[in-house]
Amino acid sequence: MSEMKSAIGASEVHDIWSEQVDDTFRVFIGACGDHPEVTIFVTDGNGLFGLVVDTVRLMQIPSLLPSMLVVGIGYPGADTVADTIDVRARDLTPTAWSAFPDSGGADRFLGFIRDTLFDWAAYRFPSCLTSTVYFGHSLGGLFGVHTLLDERPTFSHSIISSPSLFWDHYVMFGKEQQRATTTPDLRTHAFFGIGALETDQGRRLEGQDLPPGHPRKPPATHLDMVDDLLRFTESLRSRRYTNFDMEVAVYPDEFHATVPGTVLSRGLRHFFSRR
Repeated sequence: MSEMKSAIGASEVHDIWSEQVDDTFRVFIGACGDHPEVTIFVTDGNGLFGLVVDTVRLMQIPSLLPSMLVVGIGYPGADTVADTIDVRARDLTPTAWSAFPDSGGADRFLGFIRDTLFDWAAYRFPSCLTSTVYFGHSLGGLFGVHTLLDERPTFSHSIISSPSLFWDHYVMFGKEQQRATTTPDLRTHAFFGIGALETDQGRRLEGQDLPPGHPRKPPATHLDMVDDLLRFTESLRSRRYTNFDMEVAVYPDEFHATVPGTVLSRGLRHFFSRR
């Protein structure tokens, strides 16, 4: 384990070895107030940690949010989230899909968070795990859905942005259905958000300036992430879990790449602010 300095004020950077994944993660720590009892765990820390810390601190100025700790989980040797495309598919996906080599490591990654990172954070910041919030976008949103559907969800609150529910031929729809037949309740809070332009037509509009043949150019395969999310959450809602709190929002004029900050701030307000 090593510690480095961060460019963001009142923050730390640590490299922590994971026995569960057999790899080292770069963990970003942002203190947003004293004696936090709420911790936000955010995946894709190489790209989203700064967004989360600055959003929380701005919202704290008018007292919209309590004291919080932000824990970003990323990777050494990566300057931006674009540098982590391959390895994030290893850690954030619930099943091995042949279209993505080395995928399917979500349970191992969750084990690192639950069995290593939770204890590490609590040792340094007592009481910080009174409430635990997960925030993830895209594949990170898929990971959030995976953790949400566990028999006992790891996080007390989840803010799930644009989850990649198409993963492995919509495998999470089957997991949701199976869970409903085996577990009678779902004791957690969930906020789902997505951009209205994350339809099949919208994603082509978003990527229209990418040159032909670019790896991020949307393929011909039809994909409507808005419809996917609405169908999935409607199925969740139909279970009528007694202790399940869920909110779903679709934001106008937002693309996949532009919506995460909106989902984050609205989710935090839903959970922690009366305004």
